[in-house]
Amino acid sequence: MKSITTDFFPEVDGNVSLITWAHAVNNQDYLSKTLANGKIMMIEADITEGVTKSSDKLIPIMAHPPNKESDLSLESFLGQITNQANPIVRQGIKLDFKSLNAFEKSAGIITYYHKGAFPLWINADILPGPINSTHEPLNAHRFLELAKKLPNVVLSVGWTTNYGPSMFGKYKDTDIESMLHVIKTNNILNEITFPVRAGLAAESLDELQRLLHTVKKSTLTLWSHQNDNVDVRKLNNLIKEIGCDRIYIDVPESLREQLVTS
Repeated sequence: MKSITTDFFPEVDGNVSLITWAHAVNNQDYLSKTLANGKIMMIEADITEGVTKSSDKLIPIMAHPPNKESDLSLESFLGQITNQANPIVRQGIKLDFKSLNAFEKSAGIITYYHKGAFPLWINADILPGPINSTHEPLNAHRFLELAKKLPNVVLSVGWTTNYGPSMFGKYKDTDIESMLHVIKTNNILNEITFPVRAGLAAESLDELQRLLHTVKKSTLTLWSHQNDNVDVRKLNNLIKEIGCDRIYIDVPESLREQLVTS
């Protein structure tokens, strides 16, 4: 399936599971190392509202809650990526927004720096999901209202989750229905990827196939925490049935090396 990301990385020949990731690039040192690493294709980073070490003004910063201070603002982050001195390093970005306030303050910055020269994913958990998650999602309608106005972006929209070691669960039909509803009611025409937690996705083949069948220009992005309970056999079956052209894989290396992606 052709997409913004596969067009940018023709070397994967449509197999998006081969895309490589740097995760939580939330400080200057890690960003500098990632930009110098020619093996990294997509840079994932978290954005929240906070302060930098040089200013106490509340702005979008690169940090994962509960952290509210960083040595890297979103503006500096995007500025360094869009002004790389080494044109050989070709990388895309996934921005994971942790609050609606941070996203509202970021929209103008993103529009200024992103001119469609590289893949840009805008990510947030916009719906409550498995298993009875108590995390507060971003307001789905407000997030999508703002996100769909950004030029040339992929929307990465998912569910909050409650999962970990010794836990079992799945994405239910009601989760899929809720996602389909907000996409339809907000008239989303963007390319979409759905971030799904690997341990839950492994148990949800039928539900996720229905989601992808309904949202034609869409993919899954598998993610996982280090100690999540994952049925690797079922997860490999999910990858086989859905196809490597529709599943990005951003999981810990200990899980990644057990997955079949060719």
